Amino acid sequence: LPRTILTPGEARKVIEAPDPRTPLGQRDRAILETLYATALRASELIELSPYDVDTEEGTLRIVRGKGGKDRNVPLTSAAAEAIAAYLANGRRKLLGIEKAGGGVFPARASRRLFVSPRGGRLYRTTLNNLVRGWGERAGLKKRVTCHVFRHSLATHLLRRGADIRHIQALLGHGSLSTTERY
Repeated sequence: LPRTILTPGEARKVIEAPDPRTPLGQRDRAILETLYATALRASELIELSPYDVDTEEGTLRIVRGKGGKDRNVPLTSAAAEAIAAYLANGRRKLLGIEKAGGGVFPARASRRLFVSPRGGRLYRTTLNNLVRGWGERAGLKKRVTCHVFRHSLATHLLRRGADIRHIQALLGHGSLSTTERY
């Protein structure tokens, strides 16, 4: 079966679709930038904690990814900046640490980096619907999912001459033959 692959321009259109002036827009921009920068699986993204991210160093730690493996992946500067903006403002508002008017009220606790509009857990179905929705709002005719971002990044890296073993490590594949399908 042929895989849906976004062009770099299409990926950028989807990433830039959310309004970064709103808490949800900041969250969604950070999610989309992270998916395209790291090729994370949806399950890995929703399990991230704020402590797994180092925006200054530009790294992300995946704890117990597929197969129970930990790995570190590099962040692009755009993804690091989007996450930092979300952590500084959007996430705080979604968790109720700060009201839009500046007042403070009781916060909801979450150990997750990316939270729902009410500050709770983000589920895989919700995440895929969110990504699909931004693809539609960006005007793409292709069905955009978290996995489409994963395949697109791997394909773009290969086409730009990246070493297949680096791509294997980024994707968290145990076997090189899994990565060679690209």
